[in-house]
Amino acid sequence: VKDKDGYVNIRAKGNVKSKIVGTLPNNTLVYTLFDTIQDETGEEIFFNWLYVDKGYVHKSRLKMISEFPSIGKGKEQGNSITIAGKGISVTLTKQPFDKTKHKITKKRHKEYNELIIDGKKIYGLDNDEFLPKDHYKSITVTINGKDVPIPKSAYDDLYEIGIWDTNNFAYYDREDDVLYIIAHNGDGYLAYEVCWQIVKGEYKTRIIGEPL
Repeated sequence: VKDKDGYVNIRAKGNVKSKIVGTLPNNTLVYTLFDTIQDETGEEIFFNWLYVDKGYVHKSRLKMISEFPSIGKGKEQGNSITIAGKGISVTLTKQPFDKTKHKITKKRHKEYNELIIDGKKIYGLDNDEFLPKDHYKSITVTINGKDVPIPKSAYDDLYEIGIWDTNNFAYYDREDDVLYIIAHNGDGYLAYEVCWQIVKGEYKTRIIGEPL
């Protein structure tokens, strides 16, 4: 969210006269399609109004992460990829999945059994037919020589890392001192995106984008 007022109103429908049902402060991460033309009931809405967080916001109040400057191009080495620039260094490291080091259970659904690993829903697989091939081992971030602790909970449920995107995966908003790290994982209908957000040198949150 990027709005000159410091926040954006969420409307019940896609027009300025619609009821305000909430607000989102600047720098809030949202996941949406920029070509939305229908709401959840099938009613057509204006192209410029996007569905987020149980309502609509005008797309002029949102900024795509990729519109911020990239900090550089990633360099692969073994199971890691590092991107560095603008006083910032980011390293993502993956590792093969070792079933002997995890507690694996199943949650029964009507037509399939869902894998639960270490007590968590996982991303990248949706049933117990296969085990994951790999997952994140660590995320290391340094800003102006200072290490930024990234909690394990920020990545320990993300699997099927796939092929690294060496072109652009870290973007920096200098105005508000916000670093965004993006990864594209999984495959086909199980593909997902994750965006980690670091604000003023401290890890804040992440958002998972699944196919819409």
